[in-house]
This record gives sequence, C-alpha cells and structure tokens, in this order.
Amino acid sequence: MKTKNKQIITAVLHGSMNTKSAAHHFNVSERWVKELMRRYAFEGEQAFEPRSKRPKTAPHRISDTVRSKIIDLRQELTAKGLDAGAETIQIHLEKAKIKAPAKSTIHRILRQANQVTNQPQKRPKNSLIRFEADLPNECWQADFTHWALADGSDTEILDFIDDHSRYLVSIHAYRRVTGKNVYTQFVKACTEHGRPQSTLTDNGLVFTTRFSGRKDGDRSGKNLFEKQLQTWNIRQINGSPNHPQTQGKVERFHRTLKQWLSALPRAQSLAKLNEQLSEFATIYNTQRPHKGAGRRTPETAYLALPKATPTTLPKDEHRIRKDIIDSDGKLTLRYAGKLRHLGMGRAYAGTPIRMLVNDRDVVVINRKTGEILRYFKIDPTRNYQKAIPRPE
Repeated sequence: MKTKNKQIITAVLHGSMNTKSAAHHFNVSERWVKELMRRYAFEGEQAFEPRSKRPKTAPHRISDTVRSKIIDLRQELTAKGLDAGAETIQIHLEKAKIKAPAKSTIHRILRQANQVTNQPQKRPKNSLIRFEADLPNECWQADFTHWALADGSDTEILDFIDDHSRYLVSIHAYRRVTGKNVYTQFVKACTEHGRPQSTLTDNGLVFTTRFSGRKDGDRSGKNLFEKQLQTWNIRQINGSPNHPQTQGKVERFHRTLKQWLSALPRAQSLAKLNEQLSEFATIYNTQRPHKGAGRRTPETAYLALPKATPTTLPKDEHRIRKDIIDSDGKLTLRYAGKLRHLGMGRAYAGTPIRMLVNDRDVVVINRKTGEILRYFKIDPTRNYQKAIPRPE
C-alpha cells in the first residue's frame, strides 16, 4: 500500500497525469487521489504510509471500571453461592446505577477473564417447553431434597414454591420428612399466604397414597395431606412417575438452594440448618432477581397480582337423572354451574340411562338392564370428563 500511494503521488506531481487519469490508471477513485495529494501537501512523505482504519473514538467501548465491576460481581456472587450469570450481573449493575452492557458483552468479558466454564452437556434453551401458572397461588409445587450435616448425617428439606412467581412459600429441614410433616407445614403455609388453587407434587407416599395399595385404616386410603386438600377443595396434581421434569421449577430451585448452602460452613445441627434456610428464604425471595419472574424478585412478582383461590365445589349433592346417550356417545351434566360432557363411547349411543350423582361421583346405569356402564369423578377444571376404573 505504501508503494502504491507513493506511485500515485509521484505520477501526479512529476508525471503527466492529472488526478482523473491517475485514478483510472491505478484503479482507485479520483477522490482518493485528491486525498493523497492533500495529505502530501501537509505531511510530506508521511502521506506514503498507510493509515489505521480504527475509529478515533469508541463511544461504546466498555470502560476498565465497568469491566472490573463485572468481574468483581461474578466472583462475589459465586462466593455467596448465588447465580452469577450475565443476566444476573446486568441486573446488579442497573441496581447500582451503572449503565450495563448487553448480556453478550458481559459474557464475553467474563470469558476473556477466564471466569466461564464451558458446559456442553447443558440442554439447549430452545428445546425447553415452559408452563407457568397465570396467577400467584394458582399452583404450589412441593418436593423435598437431601442435605448432609457436618457430621455426615442426612437430613431432608421440604419446600413449597409458587409456580407463577417462584416465591418460596415455605421451607424446613427434618431428619426425615413424614406425611404429618407435609400436612403441618402445608397448613402453616396456607395460614400465612392463603390457600392455593392446586398443588403439584411427585407420587411420593408423603404426598399421595394412590400407588401404595394400602388403606391405613381409612376407607378412602388418603393421607393427611390429601384429606386436607379435599376438605379445602384444592386440586391435587401429581406428576407422571419417573418424570421429574413435571416439577421442573422445584427441581431447579433445589439446585439454587444447594449452590447457596455449599458456600457456607456445614451446619452442625438440624436447628442450625433451619437457621440457614430461613436466611436463604429472605435472600431468595427479596434480594435475588429471578429470570423466570421477569427479572423481578419472587416477592415482587408474588405480590403484583391478585391471588388465585380454591374452586368452590358443591357439597353433598345427591340427585338422580334420566337421559339417553347421544349419537356421539356422550352425556351432559350440569355441575358447579357449568355443563360437563361425560364420555361414554359411541358403542352406547342411544342407550337410555340413569345417572346417580353424589357430589363429584357419578355412576351411569343402563335403565333397561340395570347394568353399571361407567364411573366418573367430576374434575371441576375440565368440561370433558373421562370415565374412571371401578372404585374399590
């Protein structure tokens, strides 16, 4: 480039070329030839040297102060066992009234400072299908996880979180979580925060006895937690067996909890562990912004909207109704002010029947033969009702 610039200038100054013919001969623009002549007039032979294309100013360049703050936040949050990703750091910078760079820029700064560990095993975010309750208290997820004390002995930590806001409704550690612990902690949480419309848990015996095959001296076979849910008209939802992704929010919460606990000295006793859990609940709910809660703290998201409440169900509703199964194999029944469609099957189309309705339990009987055709347990949240196996 230096040689070419010199040739252009020499051709115009000492040769027979004007700027236009020089531009044509050297295959450059006439504007560039004039610029070289202007530089030569002011700078002499310095005009032969190629110039850097780097801009004279960089208004968007990250200052060393902000760069250092990003790295300090990363180290500080990590040391406390808190999330320290680019988005979290961005939020902390904004809270400190510092103009925050883009998340990609923060991540690049962390990578340049060797503060990022590659995790190729992580599932791509675009492969996740997320479900979220529309209102606070619409659904509480519950589960328990294990944590060892300083002497190596095991404990179990039971927690309830709000599906909509990720608000930690209740958390407590036990030597071993029992059905009574679940019942007592749930009732206390309801007293403090109101009753949820539904609960979502796995199929552990402390949450449900539906797969246990035992009756525990009670005709219904339900445990204390299940009975309380039924008494308060709270819908109980249980995840599919061997599919923990259904309770994904509470599973992710346990990772956050253990990351925080790992940054502390191991508790010497159960009482000390519960003190740590109480401190964590305050930090998690009121200080730590959560991406799933719209970059707000869970407490802010939990209090931002009115809370859902259990669906009011009719009590002790006894009635007998005659009908004929329609051509699509369905019956209709009004329950809790809405028409419900009971799926009987097209094989029964045109069959005259009698329905015995007792609250949510419906028995469908063939009026001509007296044969019981179907059993139903009305789900107030659905219009279409599927038949259930014959109750024991």
